[in-house]
Amino acid sequence: MSEVPVRRRHPQAWAGFARARSREQDAVQHPPARRRARIVLGVVLGLVLLAVLGAVVGYRVYTQAMATKSSLEQAVPLAATAQDQILAGDLAGAEATVAQLAPLTADARAQSGDWAWRSLEWLPMIGDDLHAIRIAAAATDDLVTVVAEPATTPIIDTLLPSGGAVDVGAVSELASTVAHASATVDGIAAELAAIDPSGLMPQVAGAMTQLTESVSSIQPMLTQANGILEVMPAVLGADEPRTYLLVFQNTAQARSAGGIPAAFALVTADDGRFTITQQASTADFRNWRDEPIVALDPGLETLYGDKAARKVQNATMSPSLDESADVIRAYWAESFGTPVDAVVMFDPIALSYLLQATGPLSIAPDEVMVDDAPVFGDPITISSDNAAQVLLYDAYARFDDRGQDAFFSAVARAVFEALTAGDADPQKTLDALAQAVDERRLLYSPGSDAEVQLIADTNLSGRLPSSNADRTVVGVYANDVTGAKMGTFLQLDVAAASSQCTDPESPTFTTTATLTNTVTSEQVPGLPWYIDPPLYFARGTVATDLVFYGPVGSTFAGATVDGKPVDGVSAEHLDRGAVRIFLKNRAEQAHTVVVTFTSPAGDYGTFELQHTPMVHPVGVELTAEGCGQG
Repeated sequence: MSEVPVRRRHPQAWAGFARARSREQDAVQHPPARRRARIVLGVVLGLVLLAVLGAVVGYRVYTQAMATKSSLEQAVPLAATAQDQILAGDLAGAEATVAQLAPLTADARAQSGDWAWRSLEWLPMIGDDLHAIRIAAAATDDLVTVVAEPATTPIIDTLLPSGGAVDVGAVSELASTVAHASATVDGIAAELAAIDPSGLMPQVAGAMTQLTESVSSIQPMLTQANGILEVMPAVLGADEPRTYLLVFQNTAQARSAGGIPAAFALVTADDGRFTITQQASTADFRNWRDEPIVALDPGLETLYGDKAARKVQNATMSPSLDESADVIRAYWAESFGTPVDAVVMFDPIALSYLLQATGPLSIAPDEVMVDDAPVFGDPITISSDNAAQVLLYDAYARFDDRGQDAFFSAVARAVFEALTAGDADPQKTLDALAQAVDERRLLYSPGSDAEVQLIADTNLSGRLPSSNADRTVVGVYANDVTGAKMGTFLQLDVAAASSQCTDPESPTFTTTATLTNTVTSEQVPGLPWYIDPPLYFARGTVATDLVFYGPVGSTFAGATVDGKPVDGVSAEHLDRGAVRIFLKNRAEQAHTVVVTFTSPAGDYGTFELQHTPMVHPVGVELTAEGCGQG
C-alpha cells in the first residue's frame, strides 16, 4: 500500500491564512456593527470633503462676484457716456470710451461665466441671482462688442455718396454687421424676458430692469436700421438701375403736401452712382385738361375737385402722398414715357437745411437759360440763410414763369451735385435730412413692397395712419386758391384736443386753426406782380381752403369761423371724416376755424396732429386729458 506525500506549509503562509480565517469568523459573528462603522466613516469623510470643496468654490464665486460687481460698476457710467457720444455724432470720443469699457465688460463676463459660478446657480436663495448676473454680464459684453464698437465707426460716410457714387460693397458689409447686431440684441431681449425679477434681490432686480429698458430702447432702432440696410443695395441700383423722380415743391403757393410742384428731375441710380438723366418744368405737361389724368377717390374729388388731377401744379392737393404720386407718375408717363420707380418730394425749406451741409452755392448765369439766353447777369449765391427768400420771393419778383422754372431746376441740380460729390458735411447732411423728414418736407413714395412696409406710416411715407391703434392723428391742410405766391406771408397756428381718454365710448376731437395774413397794408402796393397778381381777389388778399381731417372712423360734427357756424364741404376721405373750409384773409387779417369730429368707441393711440409744412413754422398745441398728454 503506497503512501500519499504530505505538503508542508511555510510558517508565514500559515499565519496569513490564520488571520484571514479570523477575520471571516469575526465578520460572521459581528457583521452589522463593523459595516455600519465603515459606512458612517465614509459618509463623514465625504461630507467633510464636500464642505471643503463647497467652501473653496463658494470663496471663489464670492471673489468672482466682487470682481464682477467692480467691473460692472465702472462700466455703467462709461456705457452711458458712450451712448451719448454716439447719438451726438462724437465718434472719436465714443471710440475712446468704448476702449475703456470693453475690458470691463469682458472681465465681468469671464468672472461670472466659469464652471464654479454655474455650479452654484442651482442653490436656493442665491442661485437665481447668480444666474441673472451671469446673463446680464454676458449681455452687457455683447452690447459693447457687437453694438457699441461697430457704432463708433463712421457709418454715415458709408451711406452717403462721394465722387458721385455710394460704395455698394461697403453698404453690404455694413448691412451684415447691423443684421448681426440686431439678431444679437433680439437674443439678449429673449434671455432677459425669461428671467423672473420677482425672485431676485432688490439690487439685482433693479439692475436687470435697467438693462432690459436699455435693450428695449436699442432693439427697435436696430430693427429699423436692419430693415433699411436690407433694401439699400436695391435702392442704390446694385442689381439693376433704379429711377427716382425728384419733385421740387414750392411752398409759396400752399398745397396739402407742401406746395405746388415747380421743378422735376429724373435721377438714375446704377450700382451706387447717381446721375440726373432728365429735367422738366410744369410747362412740359399738358395742363387744364378736360378730364382728370387718373381716376380720383370720390372723397378726394368732393373735397378738392377734379382739378387735383387736371393740372400738374395741383397734384399735391391730397394729404396722401400715394394719391399725389399716382397723379405725378401719370403726367410723367404721358409727357416722357420714361419709367419711374419711386417719387421723392422736397421743398425750399428742406433745401435750406441741406445747404447747411453743403455750404453756399453759386448759380452761374449760363446755368439758367431760356431760349438760349441767360435770365440774369451776375451769379446768384444761395445759402441756408437766404434760400427761403431767394426761392420763395426773389425768384418770382425777378423772373417770369419760364425763368422761374429754369432757376428752380438749376438750384436743385446744384444742391444734388454738391451732395453726390461728397462735398457736404456727413453729420450735417444726416441732421438736415432728419429734420426735413420730421417736418414732412421730405417725402418718399417707394419703389418696392419691401420699402413700403419699411416706412409704413412714418412721416417719410407722406401717409396718414390706416388705424388709430398706435397713433390717433388729426390733420389740417392748406391749399391756396388765390393763384398767387403769398405763402411767405401766411402764419398757421393749430390747437387740437381729444376726449379719447376721458370719454372712450364716444370721444370727440376738436381742432382749432388760426390763419393770419401778415402782409401789411403798406407792403401791398409794392408787391411784385408774380407774387400777388390781382387775378381773382384784391391785391394783398390770400384765399385759402383749409381742409380738416378727423381720426380713422370719425364723422364731421360741425364747424365755426370766428365763432359763427359754417357748413363747409364735408366727405369721407382716407377712411376719415373731413371738411373743407374756405377763408379769405385781407392784409393783416386773421380768421379762426374750429372743427369738431365725433368717433365711436375703439382703441385710440397717442394723439397727434399732422399739418401742411408751411413757409414759417406752424404753432401746434395738443391736449388729450387723462392720457398724460397736454
